[in-house]
Amino acid sequence: MRWRIVRSWALAPIVAGLILAGSALAQVPAPPVDPAVSASVEQARTALRTVALGSHHGGLSDTDLRAALAEISPIEARLNDALGTLTPRLADTDARLAQLGPAPGAALPPETAETAAVRRGLVRTRQALDAEVKLARLLAVEAEQTSKTLIEQLHQNFAARLWSRSRSILDPGLWRDSLAAAPSDLSRLAAVIGEEARRLAEAARRPGGPILLGLALILGLAILGPARLLLNRLGYRRAAASVPGTRLRRSALALWLVVVAAGTPLAAGALSRALALAAGAVTPDFDEIGRLLILVIGFAGLLEGLGRAMLSPGRPSWRLAPIPDAVVARLAAYPGLIGLTAGLATLVAGVNTAVGASLATSVASDCVSVLLELGVVGATLLALGRARNARATASGAHDALLQGESRLPWVLAALAAWLALGAAIVAIACGYLALATFLMRETIWIGAVLAILFLALRLADDLFPTLLSPRNPVGRAVRGVIWLSDGALEQLAVLLSGLTRLALLVLGWTAILAPFGATGDDIVARIASTKVMLKLGQVSISPGAILGGIGLFLVGLAATRAVRGWLEARYLPKTSLDVGLRTSVAAAVSYLGVVLALLLAFAYLGLTVSQIALFASALSVGIGFGLQSIIGNFVSGLILLAERPIKVGDWIAIGELEGDVRAINIRATEIEMMDRSRLIVPNSDLVSKTVRNVTHTGALGRVRIVLRVDSNADPTEVRTLLMARLTGHPDVVAEPAAAVYLTDARDGGLEFTAFVYVESPRLAYRVRSELLFQIVPDLKAHGVALANSNAVVNVGLPDRPMEPAANLE
Repeated sequence: MRWRIVRSWALAPIVAGLILAGSALAQVPAPPVDPAVSASVEQARTALRTVALGSHHGGLSDTDLRAALAEISPIEARLNDALGTLTPRLADTDARLAQLGPAPGAALPPETAETAAVRRGLVRTRQALDAEVKLARLLAVEAEQTSKTLIEQLHQNFAARLWSRSRSILDPGLWRDSLAAAPSDLSRLAAVIGEEARRLAEAARRPGGPILLGLALILGLAILGPARLLLNRLGYRRAAASVPGTRLRRSALALWLVVVAAGTPLAAGALSRALALAAGAVTPDFDEIGRLLILVIGFAGLLEGLGRAMLSPGRPSWRLAPIPDAVVARLAAYPGLIGLTAGLATLVAGVNTAVGASLATSVASDCVSVLLELGVVGATLLALGRARNARATASGAHDALLQGESRLPWVLAALAAWLALGAAIVAIACGYLALATFLMRETIWIGAVLAILFLALRLADDLFPTLLSPRNPVGRAVRGVIWLSDGALEQLAVLLSGLTRLALLVLGWTAILAPFGATGDDIVARIASTKVMLKLGQVSISPGAILGGIGLFLVGLAATRAVRGWLEARYLPKTSLDVGLRTSVAAAVSYLGVVLALLLAFAYLGLTVSQIALFASALSVGIGFGLQSIIGNFVSGLILLAERPIKVGDWIAIGELEGDVRAINIRATEIEMMDRSRLIVPNSDLVSKTVRNVTHTGALGRVRIVLRVDSNADPTEVRTLLMARLTGHPDVVAEPAAAVYLTDARDGGLEFTAFVYVESPRLAYRVRSELLFQIVPDLKAHGVALANSNAVVNVGLPDRPMEPAANLE
């Protein structure tokens, strides 16, 4: 018994130590880094190293470079996930260490063993987490740099292809060499076709082979022929029945025609190819040609469908644009011809690659393809120009082929197309075949993208107003769910269509730049590359940067003008704002757009805000006095737009001049006088001088009529006659009420003054005239005569001799 007690006392310190150690270990956090997170970072590191090593090898194709770029995105996502897990844990560990405070110094008493153990554990955790976070961030930076390297290589590959020089189309040796190589190239093509024929014959002898091949032929022809016609007729029938009376049916039908025209060849080709592959009837070389043929036919169908959707030959009621039938007849065949020519050029180039044609044959065939594209696109532009001129001559219009739309976009598009054609001709003559091919393919591609964008924008403009109309079930459901008024529902529809238009424009711009490769700056960089630099303080600006800044500023102005036009034409009319406030909002948007365009242009030039301010201050020393009045008018214009003492549509008077405010511009305000002339008043005069706003805050117009009648008339009867006419006029308001006063009785007449109010001062003159035309006959009919305003007084004096004047002094 005594031994047991002694043993218990001996074990007590050990047990206490184990308890304290267990308590300290319980305060130590879990493993510093989650093994799964560490494994994810390590996997990202390994994958990134592989991609980085591959990117440093020269001569990579665009396909390899794009594949490497595609591998970087998952790596970056994995690193972002790891940082999202590690960063909060690191912040939490720092917070816990901050709660413990700094470790005691040598002169202070030591902290407890439990606290010291917790501190050591937290420090180890922080070190591990910090190392892992730094590694993840370093890998993220490396991934970004690798991505930039790959994009730069794509850029270099594109530039090398674009500016590589081959043989000129004017070189006679090119055609001699191509003719000499024609037999061997034709034999290669015959070999590919022969191999495909043998493979097809073998597949036909296999069990089930004839059935699969027959299905491929029958289904392909059925989809291209009867199915396509049936789908088109179904689209016309459905559009006429489902959405009657709205513009949506035309835009939806146009989009349906494009989808059918492009989708049926792709579906027929894909289905036939799949059945032929299942039957084992396609060789690898012929399969490559077949895939290219499917894409080519699909693109040709797309262009043909776009032409049919936009021009609608033979069906003018479904035509999106108001184009006459004569113009449509001239243009109807060209979209399909352009698609066929572009598809044939792509197919010929693909066949040359598949059969391994000689260099001379490839160059010669590409030259012929470019010439065909040049001819078709040039003929299209000529036909379009002739049709536009004929339309302008026939209708007397001088604006645009499309009525109601600006002529400038069409002029710029035609000018750009002609410039591209001219550059392609020069390039092919100088031996830059790749550049000429690129210019023609990009011209056709941009035309197709713009046509698709036009249809999509029309659909966006028609879809939301139709769906969110109070008469539509969708609109009624939305109005019932979120308690919107009819006006607010219309505003929502316009806003949604505007946002959709913005998204479509971004997608269209991206699609236009897609054929350029990684970026669209190759041609501009090549042309603008120069060592001539302009020093502006500490900033060096090249002529290319100046041209880019000017171009960016012009683009900003065009975007501002488009936004203002959309606001004025579509959104602001749907609001409850008056005309003046709508004009003020539109003008403010213009000012903001101009400022943003300037800032973007300066940013493109590399100028910071401080440098802009320094440059502006330097200019202000020399031309400050000359710009003083202009700046004063500009600021006054901003005050007029902000305070709105006058607004567009107001009737104002400046001294003896009166007129209607038609526009409040940056420098001056335009006032239309009564004779339709325009008075240009500086904005500073409207702010600093006395201006009478006749129609401000919806002022009523007052009509004052003064009549003098014979003194024999009954005043009560006259008042009754006047009140009957005053209150019976449709333009006279009930409040304030009409009033008739007897204001004078002298010189043989009674003077009555009548007052009535109309809704606008602009109506006062007309209403006064109409009332007088009614009152004067009424007075005569009731025997009330008007008195002469200048009374004649006859004074009777007796006749007496004139006496001489005396004592006149």
